[in-house]
Amino acid sequence: MKKIVLVFGCLVFGLCFAPVAMAGTAVGSGIDLSAHDLAAGYPAPSPDPLTRICIYCHTPHHAYKLSTANGGFPALGTGDVAPDAYNYLPLWNHTLTLNSVFYPYQNGPGAPQNPLAPKASQAIANGMTVGSSSLLCLSCHDGSVAVNSYGTSTMAGTGSYARGSAFVVGANLIGQGGYLGNHHPIGFDYDSVSGTDLEIRPADVAFLGTAGPVRSHLYGGLTGVAQMECATCHSVHNTGNTGETLLWRSDQNSRLCLTCHIKGTDPGLTP
Repeated sequence: MKKIVLVFGCLVFGLCFAPVAMAGTAVGSGIDLSAHDLAAGYPAPSPDPLTRICIYCHTPHHAYKLSTANGGFPALGTGDVAPDAYNYLPLWNHTLTLNSVFYPYQNGPGAPQNPLAPKASQAIANGMTVGSSSLLCLSCHDGSVAVNSYGTSTMAGTGSYARGSAFVVGANLIGQGGYLGNHHPIGFDYDSVSGTDLEIRPADVAFLGTAGPVRSHLYGGLTGVAQMECATCHSVHNTGNTGETLLWRSDQNSRLCLTCHIKGTDPGLTP
């Protein structure tokens, strides 16, 4: 009888506190307690003195500056100048990847091609350059820089500067040594590929559920560049998404894949 009461009590206790414990990790609830909330201790970064969440990637002052090639003014102001490859710096504070060259997706020179689109492979292979938004992701995920290494040299010795030793490992390590050959291709012109491969939906037709058309999730997609990047599939701040945590839509029944790939039923606006 005591065991039954104890088990019942544990269940009640769990039900009472589960909503609180899980609130931050709910789909679309925001970055709090998600895998990108480094202040919550994943993957064990050095404690920030103010237990801040955003500081590991962003800072309101003295962030990285755009290079002259990207319209910046390196000689003015403070903050380190980012390499030319970075033309998108949302008040970026995290140390940039040490990999200067990335080896893109490839499925082998002898791989059979879709007979309906014989040039689809070339459309990707001839135009893959990792975009700035993906380079920011890879600063952590390629394992070349610790996730708790943040702050430009201007901020050295302050509360907005830290050099840690917690590196991304295991399944979350993507692009180690700059190798992306066995990962989903990024950095290519989506319109060029969809216009060649009859099994890829156009960016304005493919919808990531209620998160909107793929077009709005392409890097520079609203300005005509339309590059497929990490954030095309991933909601890095866990907001506005209806799929699993950090995904724009659920991959239940491969919905996420079938959004773009015409290999089955179009999931349409299904979350």
